Amino acid sequence: MSKEPLIDVALELPLDRCFTYGVPTHIADDIMVGKRVLVPFGKRVVTAYTVGFRARPVPPALEIKDVVDLIDEEPLFDVHTLEFFKLVASYYLASLGEVLGLLCAGNAKIRSMRYLHITDTGREEVERGGKDTEILLAVAKRISLGGLLKMFKNKPVYSKVNGLVKKGLISEKLCLTDPAGRRVEKIAAPCDNASHIGLRGPLQARVLSFLLERGETSVAALRKELGNVDQPLKRLEEKSLITITERTCGRDPFDAIRARDIVHEPNEAQKAALKEIISGMKTSGFRPYLLYGITGSGKTLVYMKAIEEAVSMGKRVIFLVPEISLASWPAGYLSRIYPGRVAIIHSGLSEGERLDQWHKIRNGKMDVVVGARSALFAPVRNLGLIVVDEEHDASYKQEEGVRYNARDVALMMGKFFGLTVILGSATPSVEAFYNAGIGRLDLINLAERVKSRPLPDIEIVDIRKRSGREGLISDPLENAIRETISNGNQAMLFLNRRGFSNFLICKECGMVFKCPNCSVSLTVHKGKKSLLCHYCDFSVEIPDCCPGCNGYDLSDPGIGTERIEEEVRKLFPGARVARMDRDSTRRKGSHSKIIDAMEKGSIDVLIGTQMIAKGHHFPNVTLVGIISGDTAVNIPDFRGSERAFQIITQAGGRAGRGEERGRVIIQTYNPE
Repeated sequence: MSKEPLIDVALELPLDRCFTYGVPTHIADDIMVGKRVLVPFGKRVVTAYTVGFRARPVPPALEIKDVVDLIDEEPLFDVHTLEFFKLVASYYLASLGEVLGLLCAGNAKIRSMRYLHITDTGREEVERGGKDTEILLAVAKRISLGGLLKMFKNKPVYSKVNGLVKKGLISEKLCLTDPAGRRVEKIAAPCDNASHIGLRGPLQARVLSFLLERGETSVAALRKELGNVDQPLKRLEEKSLITITERTCGRDPFDAIRARDIVHEPNEAQKAALKEIISGMKTSGFRPYLLYGITGSGKTLVYMKAIEEAVSMGKRVIFLVPEISLASWPAGYLSRIYPGRVAIIHSGLSEGERLDQWHKIRNGKMDVVVGARSALFAPVRNLGLIVVDEEHDASYKQEEGVRYNARDVALMMGKFFGLTVILGSATPSVEAFYNAGIGRLDLINLAERVKSRPLPDIEIVDIRKRSGREGLISDPLENAIRETISNGNQAMLFLNRRGFSNFLICKECGMVFKCPNCSVSLTVHKGKKSLLCHYCDFSVEIPDCCPGCNGYDLSDPGIGTERIEEEVRKLFPGARVARMDRDSTRRKGSHSKIIDAMEKGSIDVLIGTQMIAKGHHFPNVTLVGIISGDTAVNIPDFRGSERAFQIITQAGGRAGRGEERGRVIIQTYNPE
């Protein structure tokens, strides 16, 4: 089937328009909506998305550039799906190309780089010591244009480069990045005639014996077993006793994820919730649910059983979590049930791992995709169910590029494609709760903990009146931690990450300095010696005393988890202490290691940010300490109070999930 001679493409740039390109005859029959193409754009070659066709140029005299190449054999989206992405682009005021760019793993995109080379004329100019010698010497090292821009930050590099190109002093070469990024490993295998006869080297004999016993083995595995085997392998290959070949291998992010299991069957409340959700999945059309269950009520089990039902119906599933640390449990459980059919996508994976997962999803090999907000745009075929765990969490909102909220896009996707969408939370957002109240979402309530376990006891400690040592941990919390450790149980200490956004508080009366216009806390700017509202720019000098009580004990509590860890280690020198925040979990697999250690009882006190506050099930945790309830309440945000309630409730919900009753201690300057 022949295609029209021109196509419209969307570029991944903040430009509210599409561009028209010609199609060379050798790829004209393969071009279709949804396929990526390489197109020249200015002096670059970029990836673009085919979104339509044209019969003739408009205006007719317009010069049309041709497509460089076709990237995809199969389209990433069809015409119907394209309409959905147009809707998302319109709603979030983004370009269509930027939204379509969310479909691809970062290094699945082909990009071009302009490399600069010095010519013979340029070298003569350097020898003469001309005025452009500095740039020419840099170019002599074969540098990219981007590298040159970084090297000469405050100089007009573009105009200089263009001028030097015109003079013939430097030349440009366009190079394309390789999107494949596939890992290649060397495989050693014994030949049919392999024998130890005539072998003098003992290490050669060991390597050959190993291969004869085990069969083909990767060179990396041989190094791990036998040490440095590069020279023996080379000699054995020269003697035609072994062959060494290269092959592409995938990267498995599940190496760091332990297989999980559910130890109990659904109770009556969970069965009723599942019955309603499964009934919705069996009917055609959009079915949105709000699963509102208190902490410890077993929402995760409902998710897992609903996913199993969806897969048994031949549908595929996306399961979203707000934090990377929350992805390991569902991924571990589901991969045990569907080995090799579960993908995981989040920023904690290497670029290569994300690319491998993306290719497997696109090729239709995955039944379930687990991940953070970006997983919502994975190219899943035959999607039937989307689960958004902890739907209230602010982490679902993308803060750069296309500023979408994954929870809202999941609902948009469900309505557009007729899917079942489950939003789950122990502390639903105000808007989700309102929508459930007016019937836009079907409300399912889990009002009791599993096995009717009681909620933890809550104790509020007024740290304005604390006695004894001046520290970050009050006497009641210190005594509670000591008692918890001595009983062989575990404690968790929570401090909101946003504690780095300081506010000013009077320690004598608990007054927090707020903006008179916006009613949010004023942020301390010590360099300017002022309190500033980040909404309306209201500012005032930092006062010497409190206008409420005339007290002079003013403080900006800018404490962090690292400081809490230091104090806990001093107070409890024999305790096994760990910290879980962005700094301590930078290395791959670090989230899973800390969670596994908590589950095995290898940690007595876990200190952390919101990473530890939700979704985790540690039956041996009987104490949760909220270091500063005021930090959460006084975030300079109009949602501060709502989020404070959510995060404190979620953190407290980690306590008492086993046989023993839990206890929560909240330290605050504002007990009322």
